[in-house]
Amino acid sequence: MQDVRSRLIEATFQEVFSKGYQAASLAHILKRADVKKGAMYHYFPSKKEMVLSMIDEKIKLRIENKWKDLASTEENIIDSLISILEDINSWDLKNGCPLGNLLQESLDHDEDFAKALTTILDEWKEFFSNILQKAKDKKQITQTLDTKTCATFLIASIEGALLLSKKHENEKDFEDTMKHLVSYINSFRV
Repeated sequence: MQDVRSRLIEATFQEVFSKGYQAASLAHILKRADVKKGAMYHYFPSKKEMVLSMIDEKIKLRIENKWKDLASTEENIIDSLISILEDINSWDLKNGCPLGNLLQESLDHDEDFAKALTTILDEWKEFFSNILQKAKDKKQITQTLDTKTCATFLIASIEGALLLSKKHENEKDFEDTMKHLVSYINSFRV
């Protein structure tokens, strides 16, 4: 069985992911975690601090886990990237992206959330930029590609596709966007 702190982090993730930060209920989080309020205060002084810990421990980890195979692949990097993008079943098209959802809700309302979320977003962009540079070094893509702006475009496309699929409650927007994104990625192969 998970310890109290782990249960609180998991319950916070589930509550915030399904309802958003503003609508997330501390009472629901405590009930989900099967934890009393006094026990929560042993680990976190407030709901906000619990959410900040969840962002660092759950959302950051989800992004790292999603892309970790890409970082360690010995295969063609571009083929591996496309494979991840096209694996529709690996994306939560109903609920969207936890990072994207919180960015939309919290970025302008709380400086601490903005800093935590922006740090994860910047790390994700840096990761993609490094992966694309690795593909350039292996001569898998054109040497003229600006890896930093391409990384930003990849993330914007993924996040936008997830948002549209969530909003319209269907996979078509995501599938269509990935089809065009894959075409774009293929255009800089050598």
